[in-house]
Amino acid sequence: MIRSSIYIKPNGPVQSIRMTSRFLGLPIYKVHAFFIDGLLIDTGFAYGRDRFLRLCETLRPEAVVNTHHHEDHTGNNFWITKKLGLLPMAHPKTSTYMKDPPRWVPFYRRFTWGCPPPSEMGEVDSEIRTQNFRFLVLPTPGHSDDHICLYEPNEEWLFSGDLFISEQMRYLRKDENIYSILDSLKKIASLRLKRMFCSFSGSVDHPLMAVQKKIENLENLQQKVEQGFRQGLSPREIQWKLLGKGDQLSFITVGDICKRNLINAFLKPKGVKQ
Repeated sequence: MIRSSIYIKPNGPVQSIRMTSRFLGLPIYKVHAFFIDGLLIDTGFAYGRDRFLRLCETLRPEAVVNTHHHEDHTGNNFWITKKLGLLPMAHPKTSTYMKDPPRWVPFYRRFTWGCPPPSEMGEVDSEIRTQNFRFLVLPTPGHSDDHICLYEPNEEWLFSGDLFISEQMRYLRKDENIYSILDSLKKIASLRLKRMFCSFSGSVDHPLMAVQKKIENLENLQQKVEQGFRQGLSPREIQWKLLGKGDQLSFITVGDICKRNLINAFLKPKGVKQ
């Protein structure tokens, strides 16, 4: 049976809410939601519902926004609306996904996080204002087609959802678009950033350096993939040479997340759907 733990850590006025799914007591995966000045950013995963709702009763959010539709970010939308009377806001495309989550949540992700109940959504404006802060809503597709980041220009904070994750990228989901990811990373690299709040890594110090390093790593990988292809290597041979043979995630996710997807993505012309 999957259980969850929840841990809240203050970063100045920002509360980082780390949720971890656990199987037989062992951690499987973690995700962060954030709370700042009455604004709740993402609602975690469904298996963590009871603990998350109890925390929300203490925090008492006044508004909720989702960075994208994935189940570890929208898992408790339905209950937030039912228990707290708040309608989560998101990219216009998110509402289509949230009408029928079982349609797009594969088994391995249901096992890890659970499946969100269908929920109503509001469309987020170009900015969100709280009592003390102003967040610009930045479309940043790639990880998903409805992905957004929130940027506070006065404080120079970025809430990056799943755009950044880490400096090194070795795997890609089937539905991710690597060229859009690169474009979105370059978009946020043009901002003034003091602190980045990442849904995977939590609070990231020196965010511009981290984002630029990820861009460099991906562009270097792209060059090496294209070079291997010109040398007549197969995608499998290129993967083995650049990323290694082992690919445990491919087995666990039935190929949905794997090294081969990342290699193949760079072998497709820009603009071709992944």
